[in-house]
Amino acid sequence: MLRVSQRFQCIKFLRRLGLFCRSSCLPLLSLTRTPRGGHCEWMAACCDPFFEYCERSVWIVGMLCFFLVLFGISIVVYTFYTYMVPFLYKTESGPMFSFYFIYGHYLLINISFHYMKGVYTDPGRVPKFTSNRLTEKQVKLGWKMCYKCDSPKPPRAHHCRICGRCVLKMDHHCPWMFNCVGQYNHRHFMLFVIYMCLGTAYVVHCSWTRVVVHMYMYRGYLKSIVDTIGLNGGLERAKSLPLSSQTNEGFLVVIVFFVCFGVTLALLVLGGWNVYLVTRAETAIEFYTNQRDKRDYKKQGKKFTNPYNNGARRNCALFLGINQRRSFIRHVLFPSTHPPIEDGMYWQRCDGASNNNGHTTVDA
Repeated sequence: MLRVSQRFQCIKFLRRLGLFCRSSCLPLLSLTRTPRGGHCEWMAACCDPFFEYCERSVWIVGMLCFFLVLFGISIVVYTFYTYMVPFLYKTESGPMFSFYFIYGHYLLINISFHYMKGVYTDPGRVPKFTSNRLTEKQVKLGWKMCYKCDSPKPPRAHHCRICGRCVLKMDHHCPWMFNCVGQYNHRHFMLFVIYMCLGTAYVVHCSWTRVVVHMYMYRGYLKSIVDTIGLNGGLERAKSLPLSSQTNEGFLVVIVFFVCFGVTLALLVLGGWNVYLVTRAETAIEFYTNQRDKRDYKKQGKKFTNPYNNGARRNCALFLGINQRRSFIRHVLFPSTHPPIEDGMYWQRCDGASNNNGHTTVDA
C-alpha cells in the first residue's frame, strides 16, 4: 500500500509539473505568432504563472462578494419594510406615500433584475478556431493572438485569467457580480450601478430624519442648515415616532442609513466613471491602452483617434441597444432582455475602415 501511495503521489506530482510547464511555455510560444509583441507582453508572459496563481484566488473572493451583496440587499429590504414603511404610512399623505411605495418597488425590481442578469448572462465567448495563426485579413481588421489561449481573438476582446478564457469587449472582472463584465452583460452592470445608487439614495432620503433625531444630531451646524433649507417638518414628524432603543429598530435603521450613505457616494463615483467611458466608447481596459497609444502616437508626431468613438449620443445608443425598434422608456427605464446591437466580433468604426469582414452592421 505504501508503494502504491508513493507511486500515486509521484504521478500526481508529474501531472502538476506538466501543467505548470505548459502554462509557462504556452504564453511565450504564442508571442512568437503575434505580429506585435513588445517588451511589456514578453514580461507579462514570463510572469504569467505567478499572476495566474494570484488571480485564481480571486474566484473565492468573488463568491464571498456575491453572497455579501445578496445579504446586504436582503437586510436593507427587511429593515425598510419592517420599520420605514409603517413610519411613512403614518407621517406622509396618501398621494406621497403611494409615490414612495411605487417608486421604491420600481427601484427594487430594476436592481434585482439587472443584478441577476449581470451575474447569469455570459459576457461573450470567443469562438474556437481551427488555426492558431492570424490571417492577413484578421491582422488588417485588428485581430490579435491571445498569448494565454494561443488562439486568435477579435478587436476589444481580452483574456480573463479568473474565468480562464477570452471575453468579448471585456471591461473588467467584477467580484461583486461573480462574473466578467463584457459585451452581453455590460449594459446590465451599468444599469445595476445606476439603479443601485438611486435605491441607496432613496433609503437615505427616507431614513435620515429618524437617524438625526435618534442620535441627537439636530444641533449646531446641522440644525442651522436644516432650519435654513426648511426641513423642520420632517424632523418634527420623526420626533413624534422616534426609533426604539429597546428593540433592533434603532440599531438596524442607523446601520442601514450609514451603509447606504457610503454606498451611494461610492456608486456615484463608479457610475460617473462608467458613464464617462460609455460616452467615449471605451472599456476600462481600453481607457489605459488608448492612453498608452496616445503617448506612442504623440512621440511619432501623430494624433490618436479612438476608431470606435461615434459621438456621445451614438455611443450611448449602441451601448444601450437602442435602435428604431427599441425605445429608451421601454428598454432602459424598464427591465428588458434585448441583446446588444453589435455581436462583439465586428464593430462599427468611425474612421471609415472596414471592420465587418463582409458582415453588414445593424443601424442603430
